Amino acid sequence: MRQLKNYKATDISASAAKYDGMSEGELMGELMKNVAAAKENGSFSAEQLDDFAQFVAPSLDEKSRNRLTELINAIKQG
Repeated sequence: MRQLKNYKATDISASAAKYDGMSEGELMGELMKNVAAAKENGSFSAEQLDDFAQFVAPSLDEKSRNRLTELINAIKQG
């Protein structure tokens, strides 16, 4: 996983465009796929996952923030 602080504005815009229009289920699937790949190649970091959550949380409604928190906790325990 690449650290958010190392992203440029153009990287963030490109990433946002990639996921624009996806359902919550599709987005969660992408997150899980990326986490699995990061764990497999040894680049997974719980700290980076927390950074990601803090980055996206302001753009989510309360229900989605709670779901994201649950998902991240499950990822960390698994």
